[in-house]
Amino acid sequence: MIRHILVAVGPSFSEAALSVAINRARRAKARLTVLHVIDETPWWSGPFAESACDTRAITHQLALAIRGHSEKMLRDAGIEADWRTRTRDGRSVARVIADIAALLGADLVVLGTRRRGLLALGIHHVRAIVSRHARCDVLIATDRAPQNARVIEWPTSA
Repeated sequence: MIRHILVAVGPSFSEAALSVAINRARRAKARLTVLHVIDETPWWSGPFAESACDTRAITHQLALAIRGHSEKMLRDAGIEADWRTRTRDGRSVARVIADIAALLGADLVVLGTRRRGLLALGIHHVRAIVSRHARCDVLIATDRAPQNARVIEWPTSA
């Protein structure tokens, strides 16, 4: 039985992940937590990220945009959710997601995916690490959930 769903959103924001998480939470009457892990030294800032004065401000503006878009989707769906923001603190984004899922006691982690391409190289890595380290089920959302999609519950081993 799913009681708590954690959905990760980020710069490669996947509406599919949040859409599927909203759908699952509604059908299971589960608590929903939205997590955004902020990388204050992102790969695109290059080797001078820590000395570039605007990098941190830009990443935080991006975080605000991601939160705004996520909250709009939640409002449009008419569902309440908790919001969590964390920084990497030297760990990988994937490890932060897995650690927060364990800390919150999530029963399901929902991650999005991007279409293949040069800039999506690290996405598969994040999914693999979260799947390996999470102590719960991990769902990779590849497409937005239709509004009236039927959810099939799989029996879980206790």
